[in-house]
Amino acid sequence: MANMIIPFPQLEKILEKTCELALTKPRAEEMMDIVEKKLADLFEVAYENAIAEGSDTIKLRHLPLTKGFKNSMNLFRAVIRDEKVEIEPIRKFVLASIPAEMPLEEELVDELPIITGTLFVLIGRVIKALHPEIRNVYPEHIEEAKRVLDYTL
Repeated sequence: MANMIIPFPQLEKILEKTCELALTKPRAEEMMDIVEKKLADLFEVAYENAIAEGSDTIKLRHLPLTKGFKNSMNLFRAVIRDEKVEIEPIRKFVLASIPAEMPLEEELVDELPIITGTLFVLIGRVIKALHPEIRNVYPEHIEEAKRVLDYTL
């Protein structure tokens, strides 16, 4: 069973508000596995970008965040204020789980909870884009979203 970065009841509300999707705990755990993998992928690219730039720290700009990702970050920010999501536990969880080949710039550390939560929102938004008629998330929807994110992130 995956350790949830965002408590399930809050994640459930976040995906309801951002994607109009109903989520069960097993589906949330499947999403969590994808989020952890995508975080590792983002930081692998960020590390490569920092090295190429000759930087001694990984900066926010080193992460390959697209315009769509940034738009989803803003959506997540708005919802977590409403849901009063505590971001410090998210930050600690992510700092403990990402590869630490190079120190992270403070601005990036501050954004880690938002980036992480945004990955959940992106999974939901991909599911909703592929299946606008659904409300309940099933394993096949999560697998489709994973494939899309593997191609794009």
